[in-house]
Amino acid sequence: MNNQRIVELTLLLLAAFITLATVAVAAVAEGANIEWAAIPYLSALLLMWGISHLSLRKWAPTANGLLFPITALLQGLGVAFVLRIDPDLLTRHLVWSLFATVAFIAVLIGLRDLGQLRKLQTPLGLTGLVCISIPVLLKIIRGEVNSYPSVQLGSVAIEPSHMGTLCLVIFFAGWLASYRSRNTAEYLGEADRLDGDPSRFIPLIGAWLLISVVVIFQSNLSAAFVLVAIFLSMWWVAVGRPIDLAFFVAAVVGSVLLAIDNVPEFQDRFDAWTDPWSNSQFGEAISRSSFALAGGGLTGTGPGEGSADWVSGATDQFAFVPIAEELGFMGGAAVLSSYLLLAGVGLRVATAARKEFESLLAIGIAIFFGSQAWAAIAVPLRFLPPNDLSLPFVTSNGPALFTCSIALALLLRISETVPVIPDRTQILPRIAFKSQGAP
Repeated sequence: MNNQRIVELTLLLLAAFITLATVAVAAVAEGANIEWAAIPYLSALLLMWGISHLSLRKWAPTANGLLFPITALLQGLGVAFVLRIDPDLLTRHLVWSLFATVAFIAVLIGLRDLGQLRKLQTPLGLTGLVCISIPVLLKIIRGEVNSYPSVQLGSVAIEPSHMGTLCLVIFFAGWLASYRSRNTAEYLGEADRLDGDPSRFIPLIGAWLLISVVVIFQSNLSAAFVLVAIFLSMWWVAVGRPIDLAFFVAAVVGSVLLAIDNVPEFQDRFDAWTDPWSNSQFGEAISRSSFALAGGGLTGTGPGEGSADWVSGATDQFAFVPIAEELGFMGGAAVLSSYLLLAGVGLRVATAARKEFESLLAIGIAIFFGSQAWAAIAVPLRFLPPNDLSLPFVTSNGPALFTCSIALALLLRISETVPVIPDRTQILPRIAFKSQGAP
């Protein structure tokens, strides 16, 4: 058996133990309402983890062994708190987890060559633009300024913005890969300087316009922050022109200032950020989160003993609050460290990737996980204004889980294509150097 799969199986068993232990401790708490019906659900969740592990063993045997257990642990903790706070979400969460697992396996089986994905970068880019624009169109059609950016299909609410962001990550990776190749050729003296080519501003202008739409028409500064973090990271690796990035950041700041002065919804969110007591719609959840986080202290109140169900959105936008309250500062720091480890492993995969597209795609996905997690955690800590972002893999938001599972499968597929070289000096004898005078 491959060492990566042994590590993965061991960590999966640890994640399963932590999940079951958290549920068991919460079940015996005085105020908890966890019934025996939770056992089949937990069994189904562990079964899906096992199937995903077997799929990796068969179709991606050399993929990184840390990525999937980290996300499984986060999902398990999220499930444990959903069981306690709102058991009525169990069935819907189980269905979305099943869809996410099917999509995860489908990517592993169907995407054997990442070059196929690059050929679809233009359609995926257009799809991403459409998905990002749907919330804007919904607000215009509904005529409600503060309407939730989701499409209601019966009893199921689908948020297209998560999938739109992932599609844009793929598009940016394919678009910027050529700039990175040209940048490398310029460094080797094989191409003209990129500074003299005005086409390098096209991606910057396009990204600025997209972010401006999110800020001005969606009034979502956190979603704009995620897009800025993803694009800046990928652009810096691909091109690395500090002056260009300075102009880009200045343009984004200008869009934010314009929204603060002229967009009422953005002003409401900004006021709720600076003074939560002044805005009951956006500020109430932030104020209650502050009390809940303060009650957690260093070690927490213990699973099942918290009051986070008093906070609206405790299973979605404010999912970090019950974790930090019941597990304390140490538990919250452990969750944050898990996201840092997830992003760090993704960036390490990017540095070892053999192709420009794969490297940039891995960077984009890693920053996608890290920035979205930080943005969701930053709201209850009052580092960012209120937003509609969900904590990746932890929340009960089904569309977010579905998108993150696809992104995880892509990252694992990239890591599977990375050559395993214990000692990198082993590749030196394979490199043939030619002197400048050689024919």
